Amino acid sequence: MRRWLSLLALVVIACSDDDRPRDPPVDASRDASTDASLDASDASRELDAFVPVDARQADADTDSEADASVDAGSDAAVDAGFDAGFDAGFDAGIPCDASVMPTLPALRLEQVPGATGIVSMVSAAQAPGSSDWYLVQLTGIVRVLRDGALLPDSFVDVSAEVPVIDERGLLGIAFAPDYAQSGKFYIAMTASTGPNANQDSVYEYQRAQDGTTSRVRTIVQLPASAANHNGGTVVFGPDGFLYYGTGDGGGGCNSDKPGAAQDPNQLFGKILRLDPNAAPPFAAAGNPYAAGGGDARVLHLGLRNPYRFAFDRVGGGLFIGDVGQNLYEELDHAEGSARGINFGWPAYEGDHKGTCGTGGIFELAAGAQHERPIVDLPRNAVGPFADYNSVIGAPTYRGAAIPALQGITLFGDYAGARLGALVQCGGQTSPVTVIAKNRDPNQPTQPSFARPTGHPPINQLGAIVEDNEGELYFVVNNNTLYKVVAGP
Repeated sequence: MRRWLSLLALVVIACSDDDRPRDPPVDASRDASTDASLDASDASRELDAFVPVDARQADADTDSEADASVDAGSDAAVDAGFDAGFDAGFDAGIPCDASVMPTLPALRLEQVPGATGIVSMVSAAQAPGSSDWYLVQLTGIVRVLRDGALLPDSFVDVSAEVPVIDERGLLGIAFAPDYAQSGKFYIAMTASTGPNANQDSVYEYQRAQDGTTSRVRTIVQLPASAANHNGGTVVFGPDGFLYYGTGDGGGGCNSDKPGAAQDPNQLFGKILRLDPNAAPPFAAAGNPYAAGGGDARVLHLGLRNPYRFAFDRVGGGLFIGDVGQNLYEELDHAEGSARGINFGWPAYEGDHKGTCGTGGIFELAAGAQHERPIVDLPRNAVGPFADYNSVIGAPTYRGAAIPALQGITLFGDYAGARLGALVQCGGQTSPVTVIAKNRDPNQPTQPSFARPTGHPPINQLGAIVEDNEGELYFVVNNNTLYKVVAGP
């Protein structure tokens, strides 16, 4: 049964046909090809109650595994290619304690004036030096919110390229660090019609003096693939380079582009690190395959659908929410200067090997080491995150308005009823503090977010984003932007 356009976004974010949030429950929506690919042993596999992986990462075996995942031969080039700003936070001696779960202050959500009723909103961003919000709609529109009011004209309109929205559409926007001077910005999208249909793409745009915008060139464009697993985050890192997360090609259990996520020569299932100021293909200096052995644009590999990821402004750590298949969601982490990390898909789902099968494409690439997630999230099991189906990662709070939240990383899920909070100190991850999306008056001591009186419950969480001051915001219910503030 077709849904109204304004409700289509409720079922499209970051999931395959087997895992998109919808009614009836997720189990009923799994497709036959996915079920067939699951090993018979899955039925008897015990789904552990939620256990942070950091407790296991602390051992020497894991440390050596992580070390081995970095290509030693590229160390010198990479060290030269990464900006020194990655290490500035640690040099400043900012305290970090991952030995205990973080204690959260009272938090509530405050609606950003004017940022409500935005159809199919999936993300939001600010340009450097500006307090304007650029609201990204899956339908192909970017609207500008200034001083509590939407400007009358669209900032970007690619709606003609996405007449059908599912997981395809306009997914993200990023502004060049020198945007005020250059006017350059970048959008991530997947068209559903025309010559670029089903090709996950990043385009460079430019703002003219009169405020109009136009497409300048294509920065990266993947071959056509299935309609799902399109990634979608595009962001400038602390080193000034452009990062883009790509899905594995779609289908179920990597069926559309078999083995692509493990192949460094293919762009599917990767984090790409790009330099728009370089010559095509815009590979950033210091990437692990710059000298060969893979595509020079690839930074990390082995991902299924890194729909939402974020950097820690202090130290440059990268937190990746990688959407799972049927059994596990995962939150991954890479140090700012790390490169060539293999997060394991499709050989691993979360911290678990063989959930899609064994042999062939369900093995790690020859000589590769699996980087274990920092948080392993069982789905449809016992535990606070059992209702997860599309993990949303994961900015670290670096604002000034809530001192007690400083250094805490938040992650959530598109449909799940709870968020998690953790502290990451180098290779050590704290236990996770569970936070309810909606405050329960029957559990007054439970960490949760109070929402404004009369506002509907927070059901969908499409993104967690930052403003220029490091304050955090939630894109919720596909139509509203809330700011996270202190208070009961």
